[in-house]
Amino acid sequence: MKSQVATTGRRLVLALEPGDEVLSTIVEACRLHRISQAVVVTFSGAFRTADLIAGDHAPDDPELPSTEVTRVRYTEGVGSGTITSENDEHTVHLHVALGAKDASGAAVAGHLLRAETHYVAEIVLDEVLDPPLLRVTHPGSSGVRILGFAIGSEGERP
Repeated sequence: MKSQVATTGRRLVLALEPGDEVLSTIVEACRLHRISQAVVVTFSGAFRTADLIAGDHAPDDPELPSTEVTRVRYTEGVGSGTITSENDEHTVHLHVALGAKDASGAAVAGHLLRAETHYVAEIVLDEVLDPPLLRVTHPGSSGVRILGFAIGSEGERP
């Protein structure tokens, strides 16, 4: 485990409208406001479609990262995550729990790949000024890039 005390900057509130693609709209807002990294404090909304890494059955090997993509239609849900950037390319890492309307609210949870806003999605981002956030591969993460901090950042804890 590594930890850092974060210095936050501005708080950005987004209200996505019907038809907005969630992840690209978050990136667009970050570019517009010159935010290179942030935490997604609040994420909630209604979506026409959402694709996420999740399965509807037990995986063959639960130790390995899932690659199965599940599409949920007409759903509502919540989530949180982080935003990092490298060479002005933003990465939105967002995990969600969604309930499907046509399945009496049966839930699916996982890493969001894409989603289209149905009625509204409300998002609050807190800009992180320091430490520099990175995506790194950890030897125990089976190749999944996880959150890391720039080497030598003040206050880094082993």
